[in-house]
Amino acid sequence: MFRFRLALVLAAAPLMAQQAPARPPLPPDPAPYPMPALAAAARADAAAARAEAQAARATDRAEARAAQIDMMGSARMVAPAIAQAYGVNVKGVFPPIDGKFETFGQGVGAGFGAAQFSYTAKAPVGWAPQDPADSLYRAAQQAMNRGDYRRAATLFKDLPVKQPNSAYASDALYWEAFSLYRVGGTTELQEALTVLDQRKNKYPAGRMRGDADPALATRIAGVLSARGLGDKDLVKRALTEGSGTCDSEDQSVRAEALNALRQTDPEEALTQAKKILGRKDDCSVQLRRSALWMIANKKDASATATLIAVAKTDPSMDLRAEATGFLGSMGSDEALSALEDLMKADDERVQRNAIRALTTFPNPRARTAMHALIENNSASEQMRISALDAFDRDRSTLDDASWLRSIYPKVEGARVKARIVSAVARIGGEQNEQWLMSLAKNEDESVDVRQNALRFVARTADIASLNKFYDGVSARPLREEIINALGDRKEPEATDKLIEIARSGTDPQVRRSAINTLTRKKDPRTTKLLLELISGDATAKKP
Repeated sequence: MFRFRLALVLAAAPLMAQQAPARPPLPPDPAPYPMPALAAAARADAAAARAEAQAARATDRAEARAAQIDMMGSARMVAPAIAQAYGVNVKGVFPPIDGKFETFGQGVGAGFGAAQFSYTAKAPVGWAPQDPADSLYRAAQQAMNRGDYRRAATLFKDLPVKQPNSAYASDALYWEAFSLYRVGGTTELQEALTVLDQRKNKYPAGRMRGDADPALATRIAGVLSARGLGDKDLVKRALTEGSGTCDSEDQSVRAEALNALRQTDPEEALTQAKKILGRKDDCSVQLRRSALWMIANKKDASATATLIAVAKTDPSMDLRAEATGFLGSMGSDEALSALEDLMKADDERVQRNAIRALTTFPNPRARTAMHALIENNSASEQMRISALDAFDRDRSTLDDASWLRSIYPKVEGARVKARIVSAVARIGGEQNEQWLMSLAKNEDESVDVRQNALRFVARTADIASLNKFYDGVSARPLREEIINALGDRKEPEATDKLIEIARSGTDPQVRRSAINTLTRKKDPRTTKLLLELISGDATAKKP
């Protein structure tokens, strides 16, 4: 008995090892936002992300992942404005890109119209557990991160004295100076500047584990100068060496002041926002972003003109792309004309945002422009794909679906055709599902095209029709696509078909796919089937 069980385990192990990975779940539909225009934009980006999750299973996975990153970046770009303008908490809505989580918004009631961002410096957690100064560094780091700056400064100061060769020594000097700066007394500020100078001399290469703020010394020197100590050599040198350094902390305070002014004197805040958007330096990008989001909430001709100017002339391509996206909610002929121009911009992010903005624009001319772009075989393939990705159930009509089906035979490019299939699938409906199934059955189409269509329709198709389709198809990718779909279906007939394939199929790779799919269904008949397969009795039996 023991030997039999051991043989069963050993025989089943290769099958389990070859089990295909489960398909990643599609992102859920986002919660509705209060404002229709921005809601549509958010839903569209989420729909595009869902489509990319499906496309990631295709052959060109790297390209699909790049497109997903771009579209999620667009969703992140719109999210802060929604959160700040309409009091919606969007924290945690968007998944990480390449392992880096991004959080936007400050929660319900976080202010109106101006984006809030903050420069929050925190010492990194201990990274050298074997270092003799590890416990001392961790104690100092925890004290600083909870705001006990005087104690933190003392602990950081002790570390390089007690352990001069510690891996933490350079960081400790920097965070000592930072903690003293946070204490804020004149004596502490002078000491902080001295510590930074000593650190620069002792560790000229930096050797920082955490992110040092290059403007810290300049900021400290600026405060000391304002307190009448500008004639000190160390202060003058810090101010000279730090000229031109961007001060993120100062920019965050200015943005907060702008947001506060919006609540106390809205008209003056708008005046200041327009002045801020006239700046072109790199250091003011975040401040200009706050001003941009504030302007975008003012749905008038002046706001439209400002958004157009930013979209076309701002040196930051990020801000140009954001301003382009906001133009979609303006609704005027001027905004529409600008978006049509921006579709031809020299930056792809601006182009894509212009295309997406046109899908929400309340003017038939915008949809006509989208159709013309998609039908133009000589246009940029990526731009045509961006336009197609904007079609979904919420902002598409039956006429759109009919048009997409009609242009499919006319367009060129496998990727564009695949995106048309995806768009039709997202719109959904019985007529579209019938078209997808007919496409999957069309032997004049490539296997890739047929598989893509089948991927969308197989999860809702009638089981009897799906089983019949399997029996009539010969291409392995199509058979495996149906097997995957049967694995997701709850109907008993789906399991019956999988057992039949595993028991009597003639392609061993397809049989293995069916076996592995059955193990995920956890049907009690699976164990019986495995025993039959191991013993060699399965082929003579019927399901």
